[in-house]
Amino acid sequence: MRRKGQKKPDGWEPLRAQIFGTQDRRLICAIRRLLKDLNPLLFHRSTVFRQPGTVNIIFTNNRHITELNRRFLHRNRPTDVLAFPLALPQESPKQILWGEIYISREQARRQAKALGRKLRAELLFLVRHGLLHLAGFSHQEMNRLP
Repeated sequence: MRRKGQKKPDGWEPLRAQIFGTQDRRLICAIRRLLKDLNPLLFHRSTVFRQPGTVNIIFTNNRHITELNRRFLHRNRPTDVLAFPLALPQESPKQILWGEIYISREQARRQAKALGRKLRAELLFLVRHGLLHLAGFSHQEMNRLP
């Protein structure tokens, strides 16, 4: 991640997010800060994120995420987060939709309680997890990141 005073990489364009399924202003602001902090890491990791684009972040329920999990991953159960890449790099993009991240609030609530975390912290962890998956990070690589 970029530290204060560190220069932005050449050609760097900030990744933007559209956030659906919440009106919690503090959560939305925290997600935007997280995205700003992760932008340079995503830029360096993936050629996808070297072009301007947007990621949709959708907070949903167990019923909807189970349906997505069954349809796309053939797992008939709820999960906490699903990340779907949607576009490939193009030579002259406008604002491309790079992917969508679905997060189950119900699963996040259960996990937060089990881990002794606040719900907002768990939701931010899952947003970060989804973004890193879109950039091509494996679980093992994510565990080594600060």
